[in-house]
Amino acid sequence: MTPNSEPTTWMTRKEAALHMRLSPATLANWASLDYGPAFTRIGRGRVLYQMADIESWMALQTRPAV
Repeated sequence: MTPNSEPTTWMTRKEAALHMRLSPATLANWASLDYGPAFTRIGRGRVLYQMADIESWMALQTRPAV
């Protein structure tokens, strides 16, 4: 971490889903399809998401109104 950077905010799949207003099952399904925000797998079952990755991915999903 650099002196002026903020610490990384990590969230569980459940917390990330709540933030995105989705179900954890939707995020799990997307992960199996290589879709959705980047995540980190710790060990066999723990999946964590960084807030910055969620926000970046959501911003890329914005489409202009027609």
